[in-house]
Amino acid sequence: MHSPTHSTIVTGLHQRDPQIIGWLYTTYAPRLIGYFSRRLRDPDLARDLYHELFLRLLERAPTFTDRGVPIEAWLFRLVHDLVVDTHRRAGRSVPLTEAAHPAADDDVIITCLHAADQVALHQAITTLPLTYRRVLTLRFRDHCSLADTALQLGRSLSATKALQRRAIARLRAILSPPMA
Repeated sequence: MHSPTHSTIVTGLHQRDPQIIGWLYTTYAPRLIGYFSRRLRDPDLARDLYHELFLRLLERAPTFTDRGVPIEAWLFRLVHDLVVDTHRRAGRSVPLTEAAHPAADDDVIITCLHAADQVALHQAITTLPLTYRRVLTLRFRDHCSLADTALQLGRSLSATKALQRRAIARLRAILSPPMA
């Protein structure tokens, strides 16, 4: 099936069209399963939750309200809700902000920003404003494309680029030793 238009997807969701649901299922599988895997650190659970996601999608599809945002944003909202529900059911006390925006302290960011110390990087990132942490997390930890990051942040591509540049500049300023 070719890529359906937004209105075709919305109509298909309302009608629970198997072709549209199947297209969504196969098209978004790698990214959504990856998102689950990174948040939960359990690939088997990630695949199980991906299937549960589509059960929720089928339940909620007829009442889906088109607000003009891409369907992807709705899918990621459902994924986030499932991650939070899973943490709650597991009895783990994970603050919602941590579940939504985990600390971005992996090797990719260290390499990209030339940080010498993971602890310093983690501490520096926690001092950043939430929007800066989110853009850095999506781009460097979750390996989202600029377009996907813009979509998840609800910003234009150019605004997301600018936000990323400001976030990196702020992080560099925090990590740079003061000039004597």
